Amino acid sequence: MTDELEAGELDVVERALAIEHEAVYAYGVVGGVLDPGTAEAGRALDGYEAHRARRDRLEDVVQELGSEPTPAEPGYVLPAPVTDVDSAARLARRVEDRSAVAYAQLVGSSVGDVRAVAVDWLTDAATRGLSWGASPTAFPGLRPVTS
Repeated sequence: MTDELEAGELDVVERALAIEHEAVYAYGVVGGVLDPGTAEAGRALDGYEAHRARRDRLEDVVQELGSEPTPAEPGYVLPAPVTDVDSAARLARRVEDRSAVAYAQLVGSSVGDVRAVAVDWLTDAATRGLSWGASPTAFPGLRPVTS
């Protein structure tokens, strides 16, 4: 994945890694309030596994770029309490939105295979967000321009 990345892009990769650390934590919280065996619990597990795999891959990329990956924090401040399906879905939507932003930045700072992987991750974050009830946007991960 680092064939088309230069050391200058390390900060973008590290930001994406930080978002993935938070995503793994958040999906742990989301899954903790959902009833096992439900569709929502299945989506939470899928999200957890996807973000964990991306976190691991990004840690490898940081190392390949000659740096030491920043470890996850012991915990993260959540935007609101997560106590039921609705609040779990809100947190999952937020996770996927923040992930899409990080992946869009990675798309913009890379070429070739790296860009292709980042596009796949961006597409997945947008799709996963929709599965949690997010509103579709024209360009997931990019904020609308306001005048």
